[in-house]
Amino acid sequence: MVSLRYFAPAEDVRDLVSVYYLFEVDQPRFADNERAAIAQLRFLLEGSAVIGFANGSSFPAKDVMLQGPSTGSMHFDVTGPFRMFGVGILPAGWAISTKKSAADYTDRAVNAADVFTHEIDKNLEYLRGCKTPEEMVAWADKIYRALKSRLKPETAAFTKMIDEWLSSEPSPPVSRLMERSTQSSRQVLRTVNKLYGMPPKYLARKYRALRAARAYAEDNQEELLELVDAFYDQSHMIREVKFFAGVTPTQLRVGEGETARLIDQRSSLKGKIAPLISDT
Repeated sequence: MVSLRYFAPAEDVRDLVSVYYLFEVDQPRFADNERAAIAQLRFLLEGSAVIGFANGSSFPAKDVMLQGPSTGSMHFDVTGPFRMFGVGILPAGWAISTKKSAADYTDRAVNAADVFTHEIDKNLEYLRGCKTPEEMVAWADKIYRALKSRLKPETAAFTKMIDEWLSSEPSPPVSRLMERSTQSSRQVLRTVNKLYGMPPKYLARKYRALRAARAYAEDNQEELLELVDAFYDQSHMIREVKFFAGVTPTQLRVGEGETARLIDQRSSLKGKIAPLISDT
């Protein structure tokens, strides 16, 4: 059995957290690819894993792992039985919880205690003692609610601007982003790197491919026709989907790739999580 269940964060922390999830594998070994993602905080309740990133680096994961934004699909190999509770950390959530530049953690994972101190181990023990995923979600909501007062208005406004730019069209040009901002181009580039872990142009490329991956998975022909104009041609779109989603469009259509199929369940939370997450 391989199970991936998603849970929406409380409304008052949805600008900090994208989604919560519980990933379970009831077998001795399971390996697959995972699409490019935002930063993640992952509590390994049982079992261990090795995560491989697009830049060729890998990380042996156990206990609590803080994972930065990824620039391409990842490969993971878990030793089970395996249970993991995860938190998708939005850029604003990253800023207030880590106080680190996301660019320093791109395509990289570390022991969470290195950033949050060993107090994080107490949280792991609490989660291991939870009887239901709902208990875990309530705990996580409480933690991020307590952090909310650290969020600066200018950070909230900036991340909202970036997300609206990314959602505005399939392949938004960086010039349109600069038109939205009162900051200098250099300031915008520096802040996007700090919060999102990569330059605006690459960020737009990443979400363009992930949006196409979701459209392929849903066999949404109308959206695919709109998206194809955002790529050089169809072969370019296929290559980009494979690079960022870890599977080909054909595999997405026929449901191959267990993890890719499970990740697409996020769309069922549309309206309860950030549109940029449910749409990709």
